[in-house]
Amino acid sequence: MDTKAIELIEHVFLYKENREPKVFESGTVLRVVMRIAEKYLVQDDSGFSFTLALNQENQIWKRF
Repeated sequence: MDTKAIELIEHVFLYKENREPKVFESGTVLRVVMRIAEKYLVQDDSGFSFTLALNQENQIWKRF
């Protein structure tokens, strides 16, 4: 895996039932934990992790 971090170029909203949405603003830098199929598992500084699709590169996120 050559990508160690990504930067969001669009806001990302994560929704979970019965919870307030989690918002990541554009400009947020996230650590790439691993590649899973056609996705990256990313993590913020607090340890919260989620996946981003590889085909969203340069639309939602870019390599840092």
